[in-house]
Amino acid sequence: MGHRMSDLARVPRRGLTRDLRAETGVVSLFVAVLFVAFLLIAGVVIDSAELRGQRRALSDLARQAARAAVQEVDVDFYRLTGTVRLDGDAAVAAARAVADRSGLEADVAVQGDRASVSVGRHVAVRVLGLGSGSVRLHASAGARATWGVSAGR
Repeated sequence: MGHRMSDLARVPRRGLTRDLRAETGVVSLFVAVLFVAFLLIAGVVIDSAELRGQRRALSDLARQAARAAVQEVDVDFYRLTGTVRLDGDAAVAAARAVADRSGLEADVAVQGDRASVSVGRHVAVRVLGLGSGSVRLHASAGARATWGVSAGR
């Protein structure tokens, strides 16, 4: 009878060992999947932060170029008529000069006392650079020329 008890006691231990070995592979697979998911999430966070910063810088550049354009008021026309109007060629040149300092080309439109500037650039996607590895960002801004002091605007 003692012999039978020892045989019965060993059977569950062997089954438990086999279950643990089978579980070890599942745990390794689970850890590998979690690691890949963590890398993807980290990549999205890093790339989106980079793109957000680049978009903000590009937007600031477009605003600077638009403000530079509206500094070019046609003074002679203003003196004759009292109406603010931009010197078109000078305004376009001023806006493009601001963009050129950053190595970008600007599309500039001037109409009356308003100027609008659009700039774009390719930004490298560092972590999740699947496919082309870069994204094209655009930013636009507009400004209006005024003369003298304007209250409440």
